[in-house]
Amino acid sequence: MNLSAEAIDRIVANVLNQFSTSKTSQIASPAPNGNSSSGSKLPAANPQKSVAPKANPSLNEVQISDSVITAETLQRIPEGTPVIVKPRAIITPAAVDIVRQAKLQIERRLESPTAASTQTNSKKETSSENSISTLGAAIVRHSLALDSALEELKLKSRELVSCPDDAAKHAISEISRNGVDTMLVFAEQQHRAACLANRNKRVKAVVVRDASDVQQIRKQLRANVWCLDPTDRSYYELKNVLKMITESGRSHS
Repeated sequence: MNLSAEAIDRIVANVLNQFSTSKTSQIASPAPNGNSSSGSKLPAANPQKSVAPKANPSLNEVQISDSVITAETLQRIPEGTPVIVKPRAIITPAAVDIVRQAKLQIERRLESPTAASTQTNSKKETSSENSISTLGAAIVRHSLALDSALEELKLKSRELVSCPDDAAKHAISEISRNGVDTMLVFAEQQHRAACLANRNKRVKAVVVRDASDVQQIRKQLRANVWCLDPTDRSYYELKNVLKMITESGRSHS
């Protein structure tokens, strides 16, 4: 028997609801002596509800925390919007059709580092974030490690572009209209992006690979566009480079 994509969506939703109800009922079931194990009755289970997508206007993206993404969840999202989901979120067949039709950009984003680590470095991170008043990013080459590293920066703008030429144009636009003080460009063809961006007299674009490159560059000029290839780079590598770039902005402020 062949099932439609909509039917599969309904089956998945029903299974989740039954699982949630069954699990809560087991917790609230009475102990052998007739009383519940906690000594009081627990409220009846509520069917699992889908969490409404949360839009982030500053980044032009939508974040969905559901473990299962259905067509109903995606159908009202504007065409071409980046949609952030959990790394292990399940996307139903009907939802996949919506993604294709609306040209949605699905990103599976890792969670930030552990809370303990974040709390330990909170003062350092805050100092780094505030070192540059406004920071933007143009992303051609995307990775989960890069997503995690960028989460720790307060980006005023974040644009997903298709090629280094578009990244250079976006960087020039943001710098020229004073939209941001500093632009980060992430692309495999980082040298091309830097060369094209430098055609504008207000732009000083440079290519960097690691923190030592940043140290050398900031001794010689005030760069405002930093181009980096994130391919095969770990979260910690990217974090160190970005931290050094933001600190360089503080040293020249």
